[in-house]
Formats: sequence, C-alpha cells, structure tokens
Amino acid sequence: MRDEKEPGFSSHPLPLIPHPSSLIPGRVVSIGVDLVDVDRVRDALARHPGRFTNRVLTPTERDYCLSRPDPAPHVAARFAAKEAVIKCLGGGCGFADIEVVRALTGFPSITLRGRALKRAGNRSVLVSLSHLPQLAAAFAVLVEPEPAP
Repeated sequence: MRDEKEPGFSSHPLPLIPHPSSLIPGRVVSIGVDLVDVDRVRDALARHPGRFTNRVLTPTERDYCLSRPDPAPHVAARFAAKEAVIKCLGGGCGFADIEVVRALTGFPSITLRGRALKRAGNRSVLVSLSHLPQLAAAFAVLVEPEPAP
C-alpha cells in the first residue's frame, strides 16, 4: 500500500505514474499561466498555415500537432505553454527558445534554448497543459534546485 504522503500519490483505483514534477525537489521561483482561444488558432492556421506554425512551433512540435486529426487544440496548448513559460521567466525570450516535449507517458516537459535557457540559468521549468475544443490552458512553474547538502 502506498503512503498518502508520497509524492504523486492518488487514491485512484488504477495504478498511476507519478507526475515528473513530484520528483523534482526545489523552491518555486515564479509561475506563469496562459489561456488560448482554440478557434483563433484554427483561424490563424487556415489563413496562414505555414507562416503561423513556423513562427510558433519547432519542427518537432509542428510534426506532432499537424499529425493530429484536429491540430488546432494541440497548437493552441503549445502556444499557451510557451506564453506561460515566457511569463514565468520574466520575458526576454521568444517562441523559438522554448519547446514542449511530449514523453511516451504523455506528460509534457519543456526544453529551453538560447535566451530562455540563459534566463532560466540552473532552474527547471515544469509545465501542465490542458485543452478543450474551445480553450487551451497552460501553467508553468520555474523551480530553483535545492542546494546540495
């Protein structure tokens, strides 16, 4: 029997994989949140398909999103994630500096490059994404590692 105080514990009857964020010790430095209207993204994809996805997504993100039957919610979720990450880093970086990586488990994580990586320093960014047919949301947390004992 698992301890209720264990990180990632759930009383759900099915065995669950702990969320990666429960495995990273540290201090929360800042947070960022963003909401995106999926229909606005759908319109942008229809009006400027290549230009919009090239500006907002990395090639890997583009491949994943465009492989989905309805790419708009997936593009919107990544757009929201990047905005949330920019907010928790205090600005000073762009979409190309941030990539949402989807693990085999389905959990998203963030890879930083360029100015975003410089702004984060030794800190980690955790992210959670959600989307409905009309709305996508993302929540990002900047975590400073615990000092070595």
